[in-house]
Amino acid sequence: MSAAPYYSILDPPLPPGLILSSVRINKKIDINHDEQLKSLKSFVEMFQERKAVWIEVAVLDRLHYKNMNQQRPFHRFKRSMELRRLLKRLKALQIDKELQRLYISFWDVKSLDKCITRWKFIPSKESIQYTMHRLIGAALLLDKIKITLIETYRANSTLLKLEHFVSLAIVYMGICSRLYKLCHIWVNQIEECYHMLYTWSACFPSGLKNKEQKAFNDQHNLQCDADTLKTVRIEYAQNTLKLKSSIQHKVHLETYLANQSVIDKAKTIQKEYGIDDIHNPKDFGQETMDFEDLGEVIER
Repeated sequence: MSAAPYYSILDPPLPPGLILSSVRINKKIDINHDEQLKSLKSFVEMFQERKAVWIEVAVLDRLHYKNMNQQRPFHRFKRSMELRRLLKRLKALQIDKELQRLYISFWDVKSLDKCITRWKFIPSKESIQYTMHRLIGAALLLDKIKITLIETYRANSTLLKLEHFVSLAIVYMGICSRLYKLCHIWVNQIEECYHMLYTWSACFPSGLKNKEQKAFNDQHNLQCDADTLKTVRIEYAQNTLKLKSSIQHKVHLETYLANQSVIDKAKTIQKEYGIDDIHNPKDFGQETMDFEDLGEVIER
């Protein structure tokens, strides 16, 4: 049984032999290492400049604590709870710190401030592969966050139809819109960084001896190809489409379980859009109104 890939592990350990002497670099491959190092430094700075994301997350946290008691029973609030959980996981990943670790390994120092002289060290192949797996993990988390942002936006948009908690719904929808754009930009930057590191990784030797390398590869999966990031993201998207059966087959609770004011408003919207009966068999297979506040049974 093969080992699980590092990107699927919550907190994978660092491989041994992270830093080597620069004399061991492969000089046969025609790559400008100084230019590659500048590119890595630019990615480190870009990943550190994520203040806009964490401001939106802080506002989302504030909304959560202020409205917890009132909104807890509703489906839309559970969506926002899932969103907060994923954003906390992304923050705990500290992908900016991981790129910084890789960058300062060229000087074998503890901080960026001391990276001022000519670099005399290089990271091992395992060290770069470890960073690439962390990038894959961050990209998958961002993909999952983007899906949850759409679901949270959609769940709150129904409040505008029903005219309930309109101001709260607008705030949530605004946060989801801004976060979606920021996450989309971030995942594109991760993809660029991954391909840059993959091309560069061919120049760096392993930090392990042959016997140690074989034993390490048997217990740890750090394998990275040019298309690994793309393949893993496509596989996740396909699995998500299969699991999200409720998107294609919505089954709502009976209307007598809902508040009467909600039912009255739903009937008004039905007439406005020309829908005679929610349970009319003629409407099956056609696009009907989605009254999410009436509840939803999710098929698994």
